[in-house]
Amino acid sequence: MEPAQQAIVGFVTLLLLPFLGVLGLFAKRATKVLGLATVAWGLGGWVYLRSLSPLDPGYSPAFRAWRVGLLLGAAFFAVAWLARRPRVARGIKIAFAVTSVVVFFKALHLYLHSYA
Repeated sequence: MEPAQQAIVGFVTLLLLPFLGVLGLFAKRATKVLGLATVAWGLGGWVYLRSLSPLDPGYSPAFRAWRVGLLLGAAFFAVAWLARRPRVARGIKIAFAVTSVVVFFKALHLYLHSYA
């Protein structure tokens, strides 16, 4: 994978999806955008990975970034979705919110350490 491609993939995986996840805790519309971004990431990554050979040297990093993006997007979407449910206990909502913010800052740190 080219350095520019790595920076773009890192941006989406480590910054955009976690940012939308944290924003989704505060704005209902952001949860929908996060869901659409996660689906787009999943489909786009699947199409891109299908175009590569598993023996290609760029396949492994691309597959890893795609998986991380999907997992982060799905996890943040689930937290934002659960935070909107009235029947979920307040303590669980707070724990999920704190975890989301911590994961976002960890992802930001990883991005800055890797690409800045």
